[in-house]
Amino acid sequence: MTSLATQTRKTHTDQLEQLRCEVEALRGQLRQAQRLAAVGTMTAMVAHEFNNLLTPIINYARMARTNPALVGKAIARADEGGSKCQHICRAILGLAAGGASAARDVNVRELVSETLAAMAREPAKDGIELDLDVAPELVVRLRPVEFQQVLLNLLINARLAVLEKPSPRKICVSARRSTAHLVLRVRDTGVGIAPENLQRVFEPFFTTRQASESDTAGHGLGLAICREIVTDLGGQIHLESTLGEGTAFTVRLPC
Repeated sequence: MTSLATQTRKTHTDQLEQLRCEVEALRGQLRQAQRLAAVGTMTAMVAHEFNNLLTPIINYARMARTNPALVGKAIARADEGGSKCQHICRAILGLAAGGASAARDVNVRELVSETLAAMAREPAKDGIELDLDVAPELVVRLRPVEFQQVLLNLLINARLAVLEKPSPRKICVSARRSTAHLVLRVRDTGVGIAPENLQRVFEPFFTTRQASESDTAGHGLGLAICREIVTDLGGQIHLESTLGEGTAFTVRLPC
């Protein structure tokens, strides 16, 4: 009887362990799918910006073929535009890369700038004022891919929120070290979130936007993944919002 009970417990333990492994694998797949989905939301902006960068390069090249005096300008414009295209591509490829990244010392301002570059479209072109408050010398130890995925989702949410208002349109990104933590804050002057939805926004597939309202309406996974990543990194994410005035997300990560 004792042997049978022991065998039953072992079987149940093995089954639970198998289920745990399967759930963990599914969580990893969901994260990767959401990362790629976030990159996908930027496709139109990237195509638009690439077109803007390539058009003057092509025009100058064509004019330089008949006017040698413009060769210097054509080369300078090609170098400038090509460098920006390369920067955008590298940033997007980094964000789309699968798997967890290893913790390393990183310059936070550079990491934030790379994430902004991956969005391709400059905020000013949509009438958005961007306030970046990150010290150039701020270096901390963290997992850069996960950090960028969290920041990217917060920036996408902030952009969508401010675009729903004619004015003011402002996004503030700040980061600072507080004892053994990095404190990242993304604040916007968008439409805000109703009090009854403040906790629900972290639920998978919950969104305050309807698909009919905007072509860029999300699928409600971004913030859920953000919270999961932050929790796995041993951090915390908090939300403050006033309907009609804006929203602020604060992320604390051990560093």
